This record gives sequence, structure tokens and C-alpha cells, in this order.
Amino acid sequence: MNELKGRKLSGTTSVFLDCLRIIAALLVVVYHASQQWGVTYLNITSYLENFAHAAVVLFFVLSGYLIGYTTTNNNRGLRQYAVARLSRLYSVVIPTLVLMVIIDTIVNYFNPDLSAFYSRGNSLARYGLCIAFCNEIGLLSAAPPINAPLWSLSYEFWYYLIFGITFYRRPGWKSILLIAVASLIAGPKILLLLPIWLFGFFAYRIIKPTRPTNESWLVVIALFIAAGLFTVYCPPAPYVLGSKPLYFASQFLKDWVLGVFFSVALWYLPTQQSATKGAWVQPIRTVADLSFSLYVLHYPLLILWRAIFGWQTNNIIQPLQAIFFTSLIAIAIGLLLEAQRHKWVDFFNWLINRKKVEVTASPKKVII
Repeated sequence: MNELKGRKLSGTTSVFLDCLRIIAALLVVVYHASQQWGVTYLNITSYLENFAHAAVVLFFVLSGYLIGYTTTNNNRGLRQYAVARLSRLYSVVIPTLVLMVIIDTIVNYFNPDLSAFYSRGNSLARYGLCIAFCNEIGLLSAAPPINAPLWSLSYEFWYYLIFGITFYRRPGWKSILLIAVASLIAGPKILLLLPIWLFGFFAYRIIKPTRPTNESWLVVIALFIAAGLFTVYCPPAPYVLGSKPLYFASQFLKDWVLGVFFSVALWYLPTQQSATKGAWVQPIRTVADLSFSLYVLHYPLLILWRAIFGWQTNNIIQPLQAIFFTSLIAIAIGLLLEAQRHKWVDFFNWLINRKKVEVTASPKKVII
């Protein structure tokens, strides 16, 4: 543990991780734009679909890696862990759901047929499931069609929850029961991709081999190239992505292998480098921090763009314009949401710690 506490994510390594987040988010945006505009040149949409899903796998690995870092170097207990995770998710998800309602209304006004295409049954129930991050539990796949990427946030929430209960568990059967109940509620789809998230966690926690910096970077680059080739040439396994009943977890065997490639690459990353200087470092970090907002907001914004400006199949200019402007809008909204993040932190601090505060203020002054 003492060796782990000395590992820092600074310098070139930190910038590299930021670039990974940006590239992964942009891959998803580009794929969804090519999908909506029906781009068929050189079968590009099919390739982009594989890379976009690989990008989500990378997000899961990075998420586990980040939690490994924070719980090792800045472990302030279960309450603060819960505050940090909930505020991070809800500070973006709640405004996104509100924006989705507005966008759905506008799209229905400009293009009722397009609105009908992205409507599946009771929208209110779907929004309620998303607020509770229950849209992917069991064998459900119930994110509102106007924002399909929300599926991965349900997975992420349950990984945070199951990990938090496990990592901060107390001795006794109650903790084991809580882990079992959370796992049963999450269901098979979410649990099938949990190993990928754990690969990222252990990529940080396991003591890395001592290697020269240049050698480490060569291994990292080679592993990402291998992951790219594996993404393109390995067929889905065991099932085609999106097929029932596992939907986005259908090719879990292929995703596990991808997760290994990514996590070993992160494991080999050089650490404890001197701080990287340059005017370009902070903008990269800022955009990387906003990649979550870009990922969550881009899909309904692309649909809104289509409804207002129209679209033509295989018109390569239109999706490029939509990618550029919707990305700018998503980043701008992300900046506004990030500025309000502290309010969500305060809210969840109050919500989670209120019993402690109430008992502390009681005449007996007993703190629990």
C-alpha cells in the first residue's frame, strides 16, 4: 500500500489519459453522426460502430482505473466516496434529462416523423428509470431512444455501487448480503461487463514493473495498436452487439479481451514524471473533463440538428457540420454544468450526512 500511495498521475501520463478520454468520446460522436446520416462510404459506419463500442469499453477501464487512484491516494471513506460519485453522475444526468424533454418537444414540432421514430412507449417511465439508473437492470434496455448512450451510465452507477459496498464493507453477513442484493438487482448484463471495470481498477492497484520510460511507452502504444486491430478483425463473441436479451453486453467475451488490452496498457503507463508544461496542457485537461458531458449530450443534439436543418443520406458535409456544432454546444453546456457541480456536492453532502448532523445536534450528542 505504501508503494501504491507514491504513484502519481502527473506529467505526460496524465495528459495521455486526458487525450484517451477525448478521443473515446469523439469516436462515439462520429459513429452516431455517421449512423444517423446513413454514411455508407467504404462501410465506414460498420467500422465506426466497432470503435465506438470499444471506446465505451475503454471508458469502463478508465473509470475503474480512476477509482483505483482516488481510493488509494484520497480515500476519505464511504460517505465522501458516495458524494463524489453521485454528484458526478447527477450533475450531468438530471440537466441532460431536462434538455432531452425540451429537445423532444422541438423535434416533434419541426419533424413529427423523426420524433415518432425515436419514441418507444411510455417516455415518462423511461425517464424515471434513467433517474434511478435502473434502465439497464435485469434484462431491461429502456433508455429513451432519443439518447441511447445513457445505457452505459446505468452500468457505471452499479459498478460504483457494488464496488463501494465491497471496498468499504464491514465484517459480517450484512455486508455480504448487501453486495448480493445489489448484484441481483443489477442483473446479468451489467455483471457481465463488470470484469472490464475491475481490470481498470487492478491496473492501478497492482504494483507495476519497473521499466525505462521509453520502453513503457512502446509497450503502451503497441497494446493500443493491438486493441485497434482486434476491434476491427475479431468477430463479435459470443453474440452480435445489440442482440437480445443482452443488448450492449452481447459480445462480452470480445469486450473482456479488449478490456485486458486497455488495462495492461494503463498498467504499463510511466508514473511519477515531472509536471508537463505548456499552454496546451490546461485546455486538453478542460476538454477531457467535459468529455462526459459531450458523451451524454451529443446524441439528442444530433437529432435536434437533423430536425431543424434536415439531412441527406450519404451527404458527408452535413454530419461533419453537425459533429462540429453539436460538440461545441455540448462542451458549452458542460462548462455551465461544471460550474454548478459544487451545488450537487453540497446537496449530496447534506443528504448523506443529515442523520449524522441531526444526531450530533441532539441533547445526548451521540455521533453515529
